[in-house]
Amino acid sequence: MEELGAQGDGLAPWAGQTLYIPATLPNERVRVKTGAKRSDGLGCTLLEVVQPAPERIPPICEYYAQCGGCALQHVDETFYAQWKRARVTEVLAKRGFADVAVLDPVLIKAGTRRRVTFTVQHRGKRLDLGFNARASHDIVAIERCPLLAPSLNTMIAPLGELMRHVLADGERARVVLTACDNGTDMVIEADKHPGLAAREAIAAFAGRGHAARVSWKEPDFPAEPVAQVHMPKIDLSGVSVDLPMGAFLQASIEGERAILAQILVGVGNAARIADLYCGVGSFTLALARQAIVRAIDSLETPVRALERAAGRTNLGGRVLAEVRDLDRQPLDPAELNKFDAIVFDPPRAGAAAQAAQIAQSDVPKVVAVSCNPATFARDARILVNGGYRLIDVLPVDQFTFSAHVELVARFEREIP
Repeated sequence: MEELGAQGDGLAPWAGQTLYIPATLPNERVRVKTGAKRSDGLGCTLLEVVQPAPERIPPICEYYAQCGGCALQHVDETFYAQWKRARVTEVLAKRGFADVAVLDPVLIKAGTRRRVTFTVQHRGKRLDLGFNARASHDIVAIERCPLLAPSLNTMIAPLGELMRHVLADGERARVVLTACDNGTDMVIEADKHPGLAAREAIAAFAGRGHAARVSWKEPDFPAEPVAQVHMPKIDLSGVSVDLPMGAFLQASIEGERAILAQILVGVGNAARIADLYCGVGSFTLALARQAIVRAIDSLETPVRALERAAGRTNLGGRVLAEVRDLDRQPLDPAELNKFDAIVFDPPRAGAAAQAAQIAQSDVPKVVAVSCNPATFARDARILVNGGYRLIDVLPVDQFTFSAHVELVARFEREIP
């Protein structure tokens, strides 16, 4: 092996091509079986590690060799942290930020994930529930996942029994679980509408205490509740918030806290803050304890949930919630200049349109949160070209053992 690629596979040259070999490390000698064409080379199956690297450790999961959910359980913590940091530094360097300080990553321990998406398929007497195998649509059926919060692991067995009654033979679905403060929120994503038998089975499942709410989501349609024992609630900075169906939530409480801590450093003592792409208010409610916050998102249900939560507390007059598509209608410089700081946390596609408007503003402090270093680097270049200085970047390892990395970046406007 020469290096680890962007997805965590080992890369090795062979016959003018690149071999992509999972669960390997640089400087290892391995035996592999070549497989399907992949990018500029071939995907491989690892058969044997002939000469292991000193950084290799035993994986913590019994399904690791087959499951595609994790890519990096076989590396020690020092190597892992360095590799995560390198993922960010390499992307930044391509945009001309080679000298920017990339801080040591915040590593999130296993057993803390509060969100998970399972793939489920009913095949005759068999029900497979788990994650896709490496580079495959096949399902690796699991009984537990060491990354998940305990309450989600206890859901696996009863969920499997439920899906036997919900899916007909040959049918496949995805099930999204979120561990909330008062139970589990569940969304079933399937290609057809649920029949009466499926609805009755779901109602009984929720009635037995397995879920606070179960919703159904078909392609091109919003989720609809099928059974609800009580409204799922989450705690955000000491405020209880109703979780809308299918709403985005940070993958772990620990990761959310790490991001928030760096945001608070970035905004300093700002008294007026814009929280853009705010969702249900993962950061809004904490910011509102020190500032008046204008919280904006394109989806109405999370914005209204945030508004109600703030209204039930003494933060009601400090959170100004608004529904607005910031990609199509970004805040312009005149609107932005009313704030002392801006926080923005866009989807993976980034916030190019909004970043262009921020770059023309006079706001002294900006904090960017991103789950995609590539689109972040693009947006950062827009801000810096507009007169901002990128102070530092903090990687946050929200998706432990995967190739993904989130980050928090602080900007300040250069003073002429």
